[in-house]
Amino acid sequence: MNPLRHAVRALRRELAGGDLLTVAAALVLGVAAMTAVGTLVDRVNLALERSAAEIIGGDLGVQGRVEPPAEFAAEAARRGLRSARSVAFASVLFHGQASQMATVRGVDGHYPLRGELKVARDRAGLHPETAPAPGRGQAYADPRLLEALGVAVGDTIELGAGQVRITGVLVAEPDASGDLLQMAPPLLVHRDDVDAAGLLGPGSRAAYRLMFAGEPAAIAAMRAWLEPRLDGLRLVGVEAAQRGLRAAFDRSGRFLALSALMAVLLAGVAMALAGNRFARRRIDTVAVLRCLGARQRDILAALALQLLLLAVPACALGVGLGVLAQLALVELMGSLLPARLPLPQAAPVLGGAGIGLVLLFGFGLPPLLRLRGGPPMRVLNRGYGGPRPAPAPASPAALAATLALAVRASGDLELALWVLGGLAVLAAATAMAGALLLALVRRLQRRLRGPWRLGLAALTRRRGLVLTQLVGLSLSLCALLLLAVIGPGLLAQWRQRLPADTPNHFLINIQRDQAQAVEARLRALGVADPDLQPFGTGRLLAINGQPPRRVQEAGNGDPDEANRPVNVTWRHTFPPANTLLEGRFWAPDSTAAEASVEEGWARRYGVGPGDTLTLQLGEQERTFTVTSLRKADWDSFRVNFFLLLNAGAVGEAPYSLVSSFHLPPGRTARLAPLMREYPNLSLLDIQAILARVREVMERVSQAVQLVMAFSLAAGVLVLLAALQATAAERRYDSAVLRTLGARRGQLRGAMLVEFAALGLLAALPAAGAAAAIGMVVARQLFELALPPPWPPLLAGVAGGVLLAVLAGWAGPRRILRTPPALALRGT
Repeated sequence: MNPLRHAVRALRRELAGGDLLTVAAALVLGVAAMTAVGTLVDRVNLALERSAAEIIGGDLGVQGRVEPPAEFAAEAARRGLRSARSVAFASVLFHGQASQMATVRGVDGHYPLRGELKVARDRAGLHPETAPAPGRGQAYADPRLLEALGVAVGDTIELGAGQVRITGVLVAEPDASGDLLQMAPPLLVHRDDVDAAGLLGPGSRAAYRLMFAGEPAAIAAMRAWLEPRLDGLRLVGVEAAQRGLRAAFDRSGRFLALSALMAVLLAGVAMALAGNRFARRRIDTVAVLRCLGARQRDILAALALQLLLLAVPACALGVGLGVLAQLALVELMGSLLPARLPLPQAAPVLGGAGIGLVLLFGFGLPPLLRLRGGPPMRVLNRGYGGPRPAPAPASPAALAATLALAVRASGDLELALWVLGGLAVLAAATAMAGALLLALVRRLQRRLRGPWRLGLAALTRRRGLVLTQLVGLSLSLCALLLLAVIGPGLLAQWRQRLPADTPNHFLINIQRDQAQAVEARLRALGVADPDLQPFGTGRLLAINGQPPRRVQEAGNGDPDEANRPVNVTWRHTFPPANTLLEGRFWAPDSTAAEASVEEGWARRYGVGPGDTLTLQLGEQERTFTVTSLRKADWDSFRVNFFLLLNAGAVGEAPYSLVSSFHLPPGRTARLAPLMREYPNLSLLDIQAILARVREVMERVSQAVQLVMAFSLAAGVLVLLAALQATAAERRYDSAVLRTLGARRGQLRGAMLVEFAALGLLAALPAAGAAAAIGMVVARQLFELALPPPWPPLLAGVAGGVLLAVLAGWAGPRRILRTPPALALRGT
């Protein structure tokens, strides 16, 4: 026996009969889902790696709220490194009566050290060209800024106490940070124009940066020289910039990968069901071949080769479909991704094909291996039973494949175990609920007549297979309901949580001698309570007399995080939008050196009531005792701080003032005279930020919906595989009933009742699980009380029923066309 020749002939015959089409479809779906997400993530990572130095505009740098010392640049020059200085801050620009908030960046003539600055002369930016840094009196503006101010290239705009002329339209900045929530369009000017504008006074919220570029050895030596001399500054490296951009993409990328994992696992269940049916139908074939002298290993090799030959075109089709889906993901996620993505590489494509092989050998091959030892005697006596393949994907190979797929999708073994554990709990709960519902159906069907009784009886007769169908379809429907119903419900609940007078503007960098005038102007504009609060910057020197060390690391893992300045405020009374969790708050007339700490900051440093904090505020060094822990409501959009000090004990410390307030829509323009009179003020309109947040959520949601479409298709495939797995039993049952006088219409009605009941039994647990998960996620992650949105969930239940009915519609026609005599003879 030639295993390869036999496999080719048998595969052609099986494909014509449709026995292996479900296996092929499962391979296509699984490979397509993982290829789409894997290719997208790989392109993003490659873009970050290839543009590492361009992300920060150099090879190394220092950044802080104060100007880096001149000796840093001198040392860099001594080591043969090039350097460039820059400063960035938010300010309002004017042109006539028009005003617009902008992110102003002042750069010197050496900018950029790495990458290219792209500038166009037309507003549309159709013909960009590489340009040097803007000269004195010149500026490059973002197109949004030109539109808001109503200016064109060549016009002049006001920048603080000076003016600059727009000489180009910004198309690409080499050191764009990739911040998804950029609050204002950028304006690039010469550093001397910033100094002449008078916008960098004491307490200004400006970010200073000094970048270096040169040979790797010189950069490494410069890093070592800088580290002990930072003194409040922090290092900026390509690895930190990559980490920041990856963090912006990581959550949505991980969500997409786990969504793809759902599709792959459901495809694996469908493949296991189809492979089980394929193996069961090969029992007689194996017995005949054994009688003809074929060796057992040749038989198994021929069967395995059939699956392998099927996998090659199926994986190729899945890879092609996945690449197309990846292009759609890039389009949907838009500005969430780096601007210039490289072409798709071979690694994720090969990885997608590898996923297909894992599916094949983990879920499709184990049922075939159970054919070993099939007795030749079965040729003479079909009652001489051979080994029957396992009815469920519970083999060690399937479990190992499941774990491997989860690790591949999540990139983290611990996270993969959590995901699989959660899915296992949901599957077990669904199976238990399904078993209970089947028991109720069994009692109900005894009281019915006609197609209703026949359909429900068929449902309860194949209890194990029906439970497998229920679990697969329920998981798919639950994921879709979470995405389509619970997600938008959370967003709507969050929006409703914000009252009509929620602050929508922040005014920053108010100087002390401007406080009364600014407050009066805000009240004249209709602001009821401007609430100007001190905004001081200090350094945390010690906790309980020891150097501060983090107990719980921040999410970004920045090793220089502890060297950053700490922002503080002080007041006599307990702040609004805060909740006292532990300890006591000081009396309004208290002069004791007391501090109140926000709970997140307290966990980070392991601080609690009774501990002491030593702070450097300006020239003074003070020690405060922590007397309370607070929970700040950051979603209130009021001014909140991690560290709150007793105003009666602060003494003289440098500070500016900050205020958050609400202005009705359309009144922002009335702030223009105030900003013109006090050009040092920075106005933040957070309505633009909220709009960007909603855009991010919408884009990620749309991308996940596309990936979840594979899960829906895989759920349908599970149902179809289960239908195929019981085709012989249904054909036999149909033949018996038709012999006893049942009409085709009655049998068709019975099958539709069976699948409608199956869809209902699967959709009800899915809706309940989606509601429960939604409430837990809302409370634990978003601190919202989300009532289950039952009308949309019930609509999802109706959709699940319809899905099951449509999936089962094609089955009765072929079964009912089989003559009863053939079915009863088992041919």
